[in-house]
Amino acid sequence: MFIIPVGNRVDWKRPPVVTLLLILINCFVFFVFQAGDERNDEKATRYYFSSELPKWELSRYSEFLEKKGDPAEMQQFGDMLRKRDSDALLAMEGDAKFMRELHAGRVITPQDSEYAGWTAQRSKYESMRSFTTRYVYYVDDPSPVNAFTATFMHGGFDHLFGNMVVLFLIGFLVESVVGKALFLLTYIVSAYAAVFTFSLTAHGGGYLGASGAIAGLMGLYTVIFGLRKIDFFYSLGFYFDYVRAPAIVLLPLWLGNELYQFFSEQGAHIAYMAHFGGLLSGAMMGLLYRWKRPALIESHHEEIESKEMDGKAFKRGMDHLGAMEFQKALDVFKTLQEKHPQDMNLVLLAYRAAKPNPSSEDYHRAALRLLTLPEMDAATSEQTHAIFQEYLNSAKPVPRLGHDLAAKLAKRFAGSGYCDDAEKLAKFLHSSAPQHGELPAVLLALARGYYREQHKEKFEAILQSLISQFPHSKEAEAATGMLRVA
Repeated sequence: MFIIPVGNRVDWKRPPVVTLLLILINCFVFFVFQAGDERNDEKATRYYFSSELPKWELSRYSEFLEKKGDPAEMQQFGDMLRKRDSDALLAMEGDAKFMRELHAGRVITPQDSEYAGWTAQRSKYESMRSFTTRYVYYVDDPSPVNAFTATFMHGGFDHLFGNMVVLFLIGFLVESVVGKALFLLTYIVSAYAAVFTFSLTAHGGGYLGASGAIAGLMGLYTVIFGLRKIDFFYSLGFYFDYVRAPAIVLLPLWLGNELYQFFSEQGAHIAYMAHFGGLLSGAMMGLLYRWKRPALIESHHEEIESKEMDGKAFKRGMDHLGAMEFQKALDVFKTLQEKHPQDMNLVLLAYRAAKPNPSSEDYHRAALRLLTLPEMDAATSEQTHAIFQEYLNSAKPVPRLGHDLAAKLAKRFAGSGYCDDAEKLAKFLHSSAPQHGELPAVLLALARGYYREQHKEKFEAILQSLISQFPHSKEAEAATGMLRVA
């Protein structure tokens, strides 16, 4: 059984930084540190059998087995030893009790004559072994450092890929709610909780992989979202579907599935109890967060619900626009504008919906709002010019261009290659407000526009007009200099 929640798109304005960082770390460890594991282990084994370590260690392991008093085990190891097979080395290193004694210096002691040579050769051998062998977590040789490093290692690409997909899907849903600090803390705490529960049921085994920590995030998710209904994807063999249900329902389903898999698939190389421990740990972290920060959770859920409602309303408005139900579309976009006054896309859609009624206040308001947009790029300038032409030709009873807006547009169009429209605006400004403070700047911008278009006659005529009308302005001074150069 496979069950995973699915949510909205990632908000890249507030990206899940910790989630992405964890994915990068896991991938980096796998593709860089673990990449040469097989080659390094082979190299280390060759060194081992070329050194004096077999003479010093394997013989003592034989004595250890003899004291243990298991004839079958002694016979099996003796056969390996006679073949000088690497299996003898694996058998010795798989005996956690003997290896603890060996590493502690109680098998080859400082009093032994070979101790110095053994220490040097053993250290070299250890340094040559694979990254995974050195840093995986061994139940019979527990280490808090290895419990942490094992969380970022994987047994193969499929293992890594599956974990990272789930980490991303869960991570971007949860991180934005609880924040980066608690999200990372839950990941780490759950990693240790997963190792602990795995150790209770897997004697002599090794553990690696991020699945226990990810399970903690899944447990955190179910409690944080609680009774909120979410969409989740599930698969039962070849059958799969989407279902909408309260998030908390997933917790007992996930826990029950891990227990069922653990008891029904004994011997499987999957750490089901690590997943179980991670889930419980994450759920407890979620309960703690709900107790300490209930208002933050509710405000986030309200924000999400508001976005979902706005998304549905936006789709409804677009459907009305596509069906040419312009007034209905306009009502939707105006309502959305009240909630999102800075969203210029909504202003543009309101303009399109109001355009069939060019005498309406909504049409004039939307057109003028778009015409006052700051110039950001060529696309914005082109859009502004197109809307200006539409508004000039369609507005009823007449366009409502104020003097300040006319001056602003004239300078913009002169600089964007629309000198004809810039000249129309300059004439409008000259006739209706001949003493407007921006008129000299408009004329100078228009002259420069015609200069770029290589219209020399208009260039010179506008400069002469500027000098005669505003002889004491700084623009007239600039025009005089331009005429000398020209």
